[in-house]
Amino acid sequence: MKAAPAKKRPKKRLFEGGLHIWMEKLFDAVSLNLLWLLCSLPLITIGASTTAFYYAMTKVIRGERGHLFAEFWRSFRLNLVKATLIWIAFAAIVFLLLVNRNISADIGGYVGLFFLCLYTVIAVLFLGVLTYGFPVLSRFHMTIPQVIKLSVYMCFRYLPSTLGLLAICAGAAVAIFFLPFFILCVPAGALFCFSQLMEPLLVRHTPVDAEGEDRWYLSLVPGEEKDT
Repeated sequence: MKAAPAKKRPKKRLFEGGLHIWMEKLFDAVSLNLLWLLCSLPLITIGASTTAFYYAMTKVIRGERGHLFAEFWRSFRLNLVKATLIWIAFAAIVFLLLVNRNISADIGGYVGLFFLCLYTVIAVLFLGVLTYGFPVLSRFHMTIPQVIKLSVYMCFRYLPSTLGLLAICAGAAVAIFFLPFFILCVPAGALFCFSQLMEPLLVRHTPVDAEGEDRWYLSLVPGEEKDT
């Protein structure tokens, strides 16, 4: 998704700024987390909500451009249909794979063990592709097949990063499983860390924009902070 021109703010390194600045960022992150939860409650909108969550986190909280709620709703509205279709398709596939995995576990023996491992590996690969799907959709104007194609390519091309992204998601899920109230803040913290790995990869696949376009995302990647 191409960003609308916005007034540029002074660029800051990741941990520069006074305490009040980071308290403000923390408040924004928690607010964004709650907004994501609220918009995910229908379940079918989890894809659109997650796409907007990532976009607002990177552009507003990390990139310091735009307004939190405005950017979230903008991304949510623009990507609602595509993100919902992608979410339903991937969720259904992963669900079926996990069901088959549980059936395989009941079979027992070497055959059951083989299919148990097979379905587990395939499910993890689908989840790996899904971790790229919503960030890609949040950044680029693409059809659904194009989003899936790029997500699959990135999943395997950057396999170490994919494992890191999955580890961040798994860590957040485990924390929330044992302490459910963490769902009010942990997803935002996990997404902040998630974006540290994701943004350099997205920038590699971002075409050169027209002169004068607001390329806010470049300030998020070390060595790419030049103005355009």
